Amino acid sequence: MISYTLLTEQALAAGKDKLAAGTIVRDPDGRVLMLRRQQGDVLPGLWDYPAGGLLPGEDPLLGALRELAEETGITLDPADLEYARFLDFTNTRGRATRQFVFTTVVPADTAVRLSEHDAFGWFAPDTLPETSDGYREVIGWLAHRLACGWQPVTTYVRTVARPLVWACFLLRDPEGRTLWLRNAVDSDRWDSPGGNVEHGQSPFATALRETEEEIGLDLRELNPELIARQKLIAMIYQEADATRPVPSIGWVFDGGTLTEEQQASIVLDPAEHTEWRFETDYNWRDHMTPKQYREMLQVARAARSDTVLYLERPVPEHQDFEGIVVFVTTPEGELLMHHRDDKPGIAWPGFRTPIGGWREHNETPAETAVREVFEEAGIKITGVRPLPGPRHERVSPMTRVLHAVYTGPKDAIRLGDEGQGIAWVPFAEAAQLQTPPYVPYYLDRIATA
Repeated sequence: MISYTLLTEQALAAGKDKLAAGTIVRDPDGRVLMLRRQQGDVLPGLWDYPAGGLLPGEDPLLGALRELAEETGITLDPADLEYARFLDFTNTRGRATRQFVFTTVVPADTAVRLSEHDAFGWFAPDTLPETSDGYREVIGWLAHRLACGWQPVTTYVRTVARPLVWACFLLRDPEGRTLWLRNAVDSDRWDSPGGNVEHGQSPFATALRETEEEIGLDLRELNPELIARQKLIAMIYQEADATRPVPSIGWVFDGGTLTEEQQASIVLDPAEHTEWRFETDYNWRDHMTPKQYREMLQVARAARSDTVLYLERPVPEHQDFEGIVVFVTTPEGELLMHHRDDKPGIAWPGFRTPIGGWREHNETPAETAVREVFEEAGIKITGVRPLPGPRHERVSPMTRVLHAVYTGPKDAIRLGDEGQGIAWVPFAEAAQLQTPPYVPYYLDRIATA
């Protein structure tokens, strides 16, 4: 829960020469155990709470327990101590010291056996005997916060949600396809290069470490400028469910593009993954569950839009779409049809279809439809409405089917930068072309509306 290794590393990095640990022992009435230094000791007659220097490499929690047992004879389990704060001071030898301060409550009749001091006593925080300014400040700080209902962090974290945290990279090839890895344990699952955050490690550092472990590539060397930017694509919050009974928060970072030469250097850890592949956004639908595919499309949208996307799972209804098909018709019964490119990795290659495309940014379905029609056909449409009725089985649950009637000049259409052609086609002729099976299904509804 608390990484004391990290805390000690931070103290040393901050220039502390010596590390120590102490325990503020309280009784049920809130009084504090204080020990008086012997004559002949450094600062004789001064009162302290149990504390002392850590041994080389010693964990602060274990050091606090050891010092408490040595100085008072009170032996406790690690779970009995709660971390409160740290105290920085310069000791009598001029060394910059950081003391990690713990606290605990013991029964009123707890026996105290002194070994290094000549007296002890239980004192209210506002009537302490002669002690150092630092010790007085720390005891007062703790007493004030406890009186206000404050809880030490080790207690407080048990009262709040502690989600699992993971991080990964989105990696693409020069064609824009994304990299996923087949899970070695669950062969039906595909993972992005990444994993769970460990104690003392940031999400970004985790993504770097996990990527190197899983595919053998150090992205800091391969894409140094992009990696230096620490570019975040999406944050994903997943509620606890039957599969993973704890909530989780995921961080998806941009790992950039892997060249063919870099791809040739990929080496999988066979204990984690058995296969890697690049696929188009459309083709990944054949390999993923609907839930994972939807998430993949949303992350891909954030990457295309160059914006940071926040996602929640389960997904709110207004976010539950990633693409549109829009039937643009004329009052004369014609349908605007797009002759699609004949290339792999896209939906319906070479077919005649209505205008369609992916959502961008945080567009509504109607906004996506207006933009896609303008990009692919050069005309502006208004009055976009959802087509009522059951969705056709060949239309993705993440695709919205819309309709708009165009009354402007029909010769205004022009082909955009996708596809082989654009044309107005009478409903009767559209049925004779090579179209997806959903086209006549929806044309019937439009004709009878």
